[in-house]
Amino acid sequence: MKKIILFALTIMLFAACKKDNNEMKSYATMQADLVSNKNAGKSAVARPMSVNLYSTVDPSSPTLSCTMPGVPFGISNSGYFLHGTITHMGEINSAISMGQDSYCNLSGSTFILTTVTAGQIVAANGDKITYTGDDVIDLNNIIFNGGATATITGLWTITGGTGRFAGASGTFQITGMVDVTTPGGPTFSITGNGTISY
Repeated sequence: MKKIILFALTIMLFAACKKDNNEMKSYATMQADLVSNKNAGKSAVARPMSVNLYSTVDPSSPTLSCTMPGVPFGISNSGYFLHGTITHMGEINSAISMGQDSYCNLSGSTFILTTVTAGQIVAANGDKITYTGDDVIDLNNIIFNGGATATITGLWTITGGTGRFAGASGTFQITGMVDVTTPGGPTFSITGNGTISY
């Protein structure tokens, strides 16, 4: 009887080992499943978030034409790369952390430029968040004082992410300076605070 049980167990083990290799998941797929299952099994937690970022010009980005009645106005190289640090992400990957302005409007009476932007911020390990932003840039210092900088304020909204930030949400206020003398187009330096839920 022991031989029959041992023989049956051997056959079952052999059959299990002969499963088609196509059913095996890649390591990357298993990691993604683990993150997805981990995120699906927990409630998102709102956490404080601080950003300290600066931009460099994306020379391949297009010029963006702005609306201003009767006066042609545009932003050269409306795309940018982001550099710096963010809580929960650390030092970001500046090669693939980027944004693109998609709309701008300049008020001819107040010299306030409003822009709409969107992009992604990627951590060193590849986890990323996506965002949209509504920014307000006060050009009065440049227009009336011949200055090289303008103040910028805005609200950026986190619209999702990948890795541990899958399904992330939140907002953060930004404030800083835009430098219009940077070769190739304007750049900015910003800090900000808000919350991220993931």
